[in-house]
Amino acid sequence: MTILQRYIFRELIRTIILCSTGFVSLFLIIDFVDKADDFLKHGASAREVALYYLATAPSVFVQISPVAVLVAVLVTVSLRARSNELTAMFACGMSLPRVSAPILIGCSLVSLLSFGFSELLIPRASKAAREVSRARVKPGNVAAQFSMNRYWIRGNDAILSAHLIDASSRKLSGFQYLGISPDFRLVRRVEAATADVQKDGRWLLENGLERKEEDGFVPVPFDRKTFDFPETIQAFIDGETAPAEMTWAQLSDYVADTRGKGYDVHQYEVDLHGKVAYPLLNIIVSLLAIPFALSAPRSGGVWRSIGIGLLVGFFCWITLSLSLSVGRKGLVPPVVAAWLPGFLFSAAGLLLFRNARR
Repeated sequence: MTILQRYIFRELIRTIILCSTGFVSLFLIIDFVDKADDFLKHGASAREVALYYLATAPSVFVQISPVAVLVAVLVTVSLRARSNELTAMFACGMSLPRVSAPILIGCSLVSLLSFGFSELLIPRASKAAREVSRARVKPGNVAAQFSMNRYWIRGNDAILSAHLIDASSRKLSGFQYLGISPDFRLVRRVEAATADVQKDGRWLLENGLERKEEDGFVPVPFDRKTFDFPETIQAFIDGETAPAEMTWAQLSDYVADTRGKGYDVHQYEVDLHGKVAYPLLNIIVSLLAIPFALSAPRSGGVWRSIGIGLLVGFFCWITLSLSLSVGRKGLVPPVVAAWLPGFLFSAAGLLLFRNARR
């Protein structure tokens, strides 16, 4: 890069750091105010509170990074245009693509950092945050643990597991109930394709088999049967591992394994594609932000361009969120739900970019 390009790159990175720090800090402060009573009520130490928010910060950064990048690009370009620095660069023979190159490089680095956080930091950090939350925010709640592509719960005299959790309908798929004796010997086994809990608290299982030690573990099939398990389905829902807390490889393996067993996993396929599509928003918003920042560099131009750009960025976020929601409901293919908004935003950004300063 030339001296001028390094200057733009340095100013952009500095602004991105300031914006990201500000947005993340604001988010964490608001969350602390909301949870302060719980921390005090359950005697959380300053170290535990600090650990909780340090573990939460990486996921917050990934969520807000497109907004922080959008604001940073708008501020960087608008200030350079307002002070006639861009005019001088153009007069020296630098084209808009050359001026924009360090901005796109900086946004690409943020995309890589965002994806790296989601792959390396967030799974471990989220686990640490959940441990603090279970001890000092909502103590006493039993939650399922995810292992070997299944969710597991240790009850008083049984081990429960499920392959798939549908939190919206509060149903489980691939359910197993393993009754154990005090000396940890298997005495009962119940398997079912689906499991639900009725209003009276009883479990309703469908398309399953029941085996008991007293009957020699002979399988007894049933179509629909209710059971009085003391455990609740809420423990599975509270312990559901969000796709955002899995690495791409873990989620890909879970999707392949679950699909291979005949379950509908379109919502997880959407999240799998979204793990790559969302970080790329950091680059896409820069294509939209640069033309807006150049549109009104004078007389209120900075605030005007920032305001318009934020509205556009909010529209992009809403559109992507709606598209992902539609995809999770199975109304459009997962690939289309995750990638179509980004493709349309990129096309619009390139068109605006092409017509800028003509």
